[in-house]
Amino acid sequence: MKELETKDKVLRANIDLHSVLANTYDTEQPHYRPENRALVSAKLAELADSAGNDLLIDFGCGTGFVIQLAVPHFNFISGVDITPAMLSMIDKSSGKVKLYQANTEAVPLEAKTANVITANSYLHHLYDIRPTIAEAYRLLKDGGVFYSEEDPNFYFWEAIKDPNVIEEAKNSDSVTLKREISAILEVHKKIGEKKGMDPNIVKMAEYQKIMVGGMRAEELYKIFYQTGFSKVNIEYYWFLGQAKIMHQSADLSHKIQSYLHSILPLSKHLFKYFKIEAWK
Repeated sequence: MKELETKDKVLRANIDLHSVLANTYDTEQPHYRPENRALVSAKLAELADSAGNDLLIDFGCGTGFVIQLAVPHFNFISGVDITPAMLSMIDKSSGKVKLYQANTEAVPLEAKTANVITANSYLHHLYDIRPTIAEAYRLLKDGGVFYSEEDPNFYFWEAIKDPNVIEEAKNSDSVTLKREISAILEVHKKIGEKKGMDPNIVKMAEYQKIMVGGMRAEELYKIFYQTGFSKVNIEYYWFLGQAKIMHQSADLSHKIQSYLHSILPLSKHLFKYFKIEAWK
């Protein structure tokens, strides 16, 4: 019973938080920056080419970040979100878009209808990701692909929240480290203060990130394979301080990321997020 109560609180917190965020979401969220939009658009084009472009279903579609970028690449797009205020902001003028106010554990669409299912910056909002992954598997055609980004890496959160790291950072000259520690530890308070909300609602809405402290790639591999996916690739990305380096040199940023990838798993605590690509 306690588990069901917590799950319901997480769902309600997400509706409450994103109802407040809806009107300003497109202008305040960093993934709407032009450089990120270009990267996601290119990935969607790649997925449409490799898995087919009849139908994309976007889990946790919010105000339509992925939907807008998917319009040139897919014949039809279905957006699924639990928050009416977010859905009301989505542009449907292309005639390709259909929206569903629903929990991603039970989407009102027939099985084996989707070529691609996306979940951009979404899985960490869930109390338990397993029912959503099972639903993605049900909805995908054979040979279809599930793709998500901005999934919080447990090992980064673990390192940043280490009391020894926090204490030593106080005397550090690294502005980047201090800023990241502040962001991780204080984000719920800052959002709560800015939006006039109880910080505890923000914490519950970001359940896998703030309450759990991120997700482990090793556990996700098991979940996807146990669900039935035939091929799964999880890629660590966005290393600590990458934004600053990218503004100086995109080539240098790429070289550092490649080097850090080459020494995995020793470097996995330096990456903030990972991407998941799972084929049925």
